[in-house]
Amino acid sequence: MTRPRLAALTAVLAGACTLAACSNNAGSGGPAAEQATAPVVTTSVPAPTKNVEAVTWNLATGEPATLDPAMAGVESISTVVANMCEGLFTLGPDYRLQPALATGFTHPDPLTYVISLREGVTFWDGKPVTAEDVLYSVKRILDPELGSSWIGWAVNLDTIEATGGNEITVKLKKPDVMIPNFFAMPAFYVVQKDFTEAAGRDFGTAKSGVMCTGPYTYGSWTQGQDVKLTRNDAWWNTEVKPKIKDLRFTFVADPSAQTAALASGDVDGQFIVPRAAHEQLAAKGNMLFGTSLSPTFLAVLNPDGALSDPATRQALQALIDYKGIIGSVYQGTAQPLRALVPPAAWGYGKEVFQAEYDKLPEPVQDLEKAKTLVGQSAKAKEKIVLAYTTASEEETRIATAIADAATQVGMDIELKPLTGEQFGAIFAAPQARAGLDLFLVTGYLDFPEPLSYYQFFTSSSFYNFPGYKNKDYDTAVFTAMVTEDPAARAREVAKAQALMAKDLVNIPIATQYVNVYYGPELTGLVPRQSYLVTPWATTLGGE
Repeated sequence: MTRPRLAALTAVLAGACTLAACSNNAGSGGPAAEQATAPVVTTSVPAPTKNVEAVTWNLATGEPATLDPAMAGVESISTVVANMCEGLFTLGPDYRLQPALATGFTHPDPLTYVISLREGVTFWDGKPVTAEDVLYSVKRILDPELGSSWIGWAVNLDTIEATGGNEITVKLKKPDVMIPNFFAMPAFYVVQKDFTEAAGRDFGTAKSGVMCTGPYTYGSWTQGQDVKLTRNDAWWNTEVKPKIKDLRFTFVADPSAQTAALASGDVDGQFIVPRAAHEQLAAKGNMLFGTSLSPTFLAVLNPDGALSDPATRQALQALIDYKGIIGSVYQGTAQPLRALVPPAAWGYGKEVFQAEYDKLPEPVQDLEKAKTLVGQSAKAKEKIVLAYTTASEEETRIATAIADAATQVGMDIELKPLTGEQFGAIFAAPQARAGLDLFLVTGYLDFPEPLSYYQFFTSSSFYNFPGYKNKDYDTAVFTAMVTEDPAARAREVAKAQALMAKDLVNIPIATQYVNVYYGPELTGLVPRQSYLVTPWATTLGGE
């Protein structure tokens, strides 16, 4: 499941400078870029030893629209729901599947997965979890009227049914190696059938809440103020004892207000910390960084017009000030990308991926090359409309810098700023893409499987907005999707990766680090992309 990762809906700072102005030397990245250093990546921290009565955690992207786990596809919902609701499996620190509401599964043939459900698990109200609840939860996701983005996992699904009192069998129409990953995703989060049906449209709202099995129970939701959760002391997982009793989520979306609340201790922690606050907060508590599964890239929307000429796309790739973006915009908290999927998302075949990744050209700004390409192409001089979301200050600055650099090489880029809602519509409605040639987007992979991104650029994919057609690319992706041997699958994915890098249907820019801050009295939480789908609060406690 790949979905746009929409940044916090915050106001763009007035008069935000472009890269040229910020770095003093747009061509080389300038002093600001040279001074920015990559943060230390945290892979472990001391485990908590003390119980904590209450923790206040802020949601950087604002108040969630719902707490329905079927809608857990954006940070504000996922960050809360991941501590309440569980799937059949969960992701461990290495992103590998670990048993949760299921104890394991067998894969007797390429089209079949037989899942063994854990016995003795109860919902928060004490009622037992049944195979009927599991089937109801999964089939609820598959209802198009619900509008869950997780419905996409089932593109190759034939049937899913109970084949025993504690057994679920998934049958596919054709092999799909990505399926097991979804057992740990919200596509397989289990809700109580009776509660959900009784709540109807109110399920997941402040009026009704939810009914799940996880380490924290729903307490209350005061709209505009906070969501409160309480530790589930009857949680089935007796090997993990959460140290925090009460967990309160606030919805401060303004970066300055976030910084003030974290610095004062009014808020104990937050993911997606404003970059301007990193140094200040590092001096007060735990400002931590981790590698992410998140790419920021330019994607073609209109295959006609200026972008129909490969020279135009090559010129775009050459004019981007990668050093300036890393140093000035991201302040060193990102890395440039040679391919769409970041290295942290290589969940298998790492030696294969690394060798092929190293063959791809290093992203370097080359304005002279861009000028030469533009001079040789009439198409490259045509207007290009570049869309971006004003919900992200970073992406506003990147888009502005790209447009400025384009002017220097003789290209005409018209910027099209969009609200978060307008930008999100690009992914769902063809009419929202009308008149747009290119868009700047930050996305994330839910699990470390490069196919989860590359499949969306096959010729038959709904998300292949420019209508990219390359038979060799399709063959490589579809072969990989039925190849279970990790090294062999990696080789096929790497073929597709190389073809995409050559054809430039998208232009990778950078991968940002995951970041988190929590106060000096807390410990235990390691920043990982999986916080969106795992009960991260169970790792946090007092020093």
